[in-house]
Amino acid sequence: MMKTTGDRLSAVTAIVMMMLFSFGPMVEISEMEIESEAVRYTSSDTGSPIQYTNAHTFVNVGPVERTAVLEMPGGHDVNRPLPLVVVLHGFGQSGEVITADMGLTDSIHENEHLLLRPDGLRHWQFFPFPRFWNATDACCIEGGPWGPTYTDDVSWLETIVQDAIQNYGADPEGVVFMGYSNGAFMSHRMACEKGDLMRSIVALNGVTWNDFTKCLNTGSPDILHVHATDDDYVEYDGAAQVSLGGSPIGCCPHPGANTTLYNWADRYACDQNRVLQGTLDLSAWLSGYETDILDYPNCGSGERVTHWRINDGMHNDFFPFDGTDVWADVTLDWALQGFVRDSDGDGYRDDVDAFIYNPNEWLDADGDGVGSNTDECDNDPSAYVDEDGDGYCVPADLFPDDPTEWFDTDGDGVGDNGDLFPNDPTDWMDTDGDGVGDNTDAFPSWPGEWADTDGDGIGDNGDAFPEDPNETLDSDGDGVGNNEDAFPGDPNEAFDSDGDGIGDNADLFPNDPNEWLDKDNDGVGNNGDAFPNDPNEWSDVDDDGVGDNADAFPTDPSETADTDGDGIGDNKDAFPTDPSETADFDGDGVGNNADAFPVDPSETTDTDGDGAGDNFDAFPEDPSETLDSDGDGVGDNA
Repeated sequence: MMKTTGDRLSAVTAIVMMMLFSFGPMVEISEMEIESEAVRYTSSDTGSPIQYTNAHTFVNVGPVERTAVLEMPGGHDVNRPLPLVVVLHGFGQSGEVITADMGLTDSIHENEHLLLRPDGLRHWQFFPFPRFWNATDACCIEGGPWGPTYTDDVSWLETIVQDAIQNYGADPEGVVFMGYSNGAFMSHRMACEKGDLMRSIVALNGVTWNDFTKCLNTGSPDILHVHATDDDYVEYDGAAQVSLGGSPIGCCPHPGANTTLYNWADRYACDQNRVLQGTLDLSAWLSGYETDILDYPNCGSGERVTHWRINDGMHNDFFPFDGTDVWADVTLDWALQGFVRDSDGDGYRDDVDAFIYNPNEWLDADGDGVGSNTDECDNDPSAYVDEDGDGYCVPADLFPDDPTEWFDTDGDGVGDNGDLFPNDPTDWMDTDGDGVGDNTDAFPSWPGEWADTDGDGIGDNGDAFPEDPNETLDSDGDGVGNNEDAFPGDPNEAFDSDGDGIGDNADLFPNDPNEWLDKDNDGVGNNGDAFPNDPNEWSDVDDDGVGDNADAFPTDPSETADTDGDGIGDNKDAFPTDPSETADFDGDGVGNNADAFPVDPSETTDTDGDGAGDNFDAFPEDPSETLDSDGDGVGDNA
């Protein structure tokens, strides 16, 4: 079968290691007794690897007229596929003998694979003619003393492999043909004509067609060609024909090991400059690490072509192997390189199967350790059982018995689907549908209200003063609640601080219950203003009709003015315009202050100061004289 590096997802893997014939001594090998009925095992083990044992089971596969033995390890479950090794014996041998020679019996349970060990037919089907395979023209289908036989070995080998795959748990992704001598020729022929049936071939001391154009291109199995440099039957460098015990047999030439490898490397577009990768010790008959490992690198599509060159080895001189199973171990390691088991047989290789021992599971989308087929919530790594069938699993489903609920985001015990407020742990219902939960809504049945900040029983939306428990209305819209508003119907007034019935805004004296107006704007209310229309006056203490501000004598009702400012009212001042005079006792028209004789209406001055008024004094300027009795101009005193 065609394979690539990524070709790991098919369901079943079969390793057919066909170990094909040897040109050994022509001796009769007794038939091995096998069970005639197919044996199948089933297992309840879906959680752990099978512990395979050496209690092998045997069945016959293929058509009834020609069957082959399939050997399976103890504990094999046909539903959990294993690689299939098909071992093809050499000329004159049998499948049983080559299995023992190559140490493959223990490998069945140790390396965990099935072993198909068919037998070639005898020429004319009776003793002493040896068993062999109709491989290439060099060995042994055209002429020579041995045949060919009448059968189509290629088709029969394909049939028994398919029987093992379809009925006995062989994995078709790892078919390996391993042949010895005539069987190695046959393994090369199978790689040509049934290349898509196998993963790889291991050919020991047997080559491909001399004319490589006869090798059909039906697939690209990996090629491991193992050849002894001193091979005396199938010569390392090629020959005109193969030999048997030193005697040539057959009719046709065969290519050498290097030509065989060149042809395969050329087909796969590998580099022809092969690279030495190391050495092996394959045989106890040869000292040291006698085998070189030579790779042909950089093949076009990832194929492998490798040569194990057994230096100084001959065709038969290293059988049996040294008992360490080295041949089985190293060849299987090479042949199955890159092979990935499908340990539970569910069709998913172990490298992509999250549950390699559980045939019912292969994916774990959420990485929770529960397979996607079982996991009812495969996108939730914390859950896998959906008890109520709502698509959400325990423990993520907080309401496992309620198919209508699964989450409770706010942790209030009410599921998010039924919770009108899934992010609010204090609310879940909204009876009045106002968008505020019942627990928070102060008026849960009234859609127009939900809050009562001041707790006055009136909702904030209808409360003109939502933060004042003493107020709810403001009828006049003046910003002062009706309860506090002394004038609830007057938007211009709210308070009457002095209780006089006049609002503070209109009351010019808001703190004086006796006043509210001041017509003359003199700062004194009309009620207390004796002169309400005179901005200069407001008081008349003496009630004389003249305001105190203008009244020079505000406490004297008989006086209002003092024109000359002498402190004597004009009404009492005999000289109201003379600030130096106020009285004229003698009524002579000269004020008392200027009148030298204030009580003598006939005198006002005494120029000479002699005590006699000027009107009476005959000598007003002579203080020594006052009288002139005789009128003579000379004072009496003189």
